[in-house]
Amino acid sequence: MAKVIAEHLWSSGERPDTDTALPRKIKDRVYRALAGDLVSAETLTWFAEAFGMTGEDRERLWTLRFPDPAGSGGPVVNSLRGPQFVPLPQRHRTISIFERRRIGPAGTVIGHRTTRALLACEDAVTSYPYRLPGGARRVHVQRGGHITARHDFADSSPVVEITLSTPLCRGQVASLEYDVEFEAQAGPALEYRRVAHARCENVDIVVEFSPEHRPGRVWWTVWDDFRGGTVLHQEPAVLDAEGCAHRFVPFLENAAVGFRWAW
Repeated sequence: MAKVIAEHLWSSGERPDTDTALPRKIKDRVYRALAGDLVSAETLTWFAEAFGMTGEDRERLWTLRFPDPAGSGGPVVNSLRGPQFVPLPQRHRTISIFERRRIGPAGTVIGHRTTRALLACEDAVTSYPYRLPGGARRVHVQRGGHITARHDFADSSPVVEITLSTPLCRGQVASLEYDVEFEAQAGPALEYRRVAHARCENVDIVVEFSPEHRPGRVWWTVWDDFRGGTVLHQEPAVLDAEGCAHRFVPFLENAAVGFRWAW
């Protein structure tokens, strides 16, 4: 089984095919998963993809590991009712992402920071295309690359290309950290929504509210669209001592999730 999974990781680009010792390296991890001792989201994904599991079998597997897929910290998949236009090809996969949205005393968005780890799915991956969120004025790349181009599309929000500090070969990983600066807003924000089309793993979302102005109620929410749409699932969220709503999701795929709140 370790050899089958290793062959899948080589062919998908998640691990370089020059790593001929990979079956031996993952042998203990595969054994622990089969014994039921320790099964991570990544390991479950390896098994499902390497052995060609059907959608029903995959759902059953994830439900057993994470009892509530739409809530309670489980993965969220296939909530979107239709595909969103993806203007530039995705030559990478996000293997971890930390999102931090900051809401100021007036209830408006005052900043957003993202730290993202990218896995190259092909050779010669030199840049990451970042779609600007609504109301964004500019992006400041703090680490891992610099902005080299901007693309405007009639049916999509603008996309900036962040050229990586070091080009990636298939299976290599790069880390990016960037801040988004926002325009002045006419009214207070009511939600933060994270959308994933391709698989996005290890997703950590925080919305931080100013101590001068915190919402009366907050909900963790799953939507059926990247903007607007219908709420498919929601559950109350509790702010921590620092005024933050927090959620970790093992992975998102074809889904829209986040927090919404009432002042």
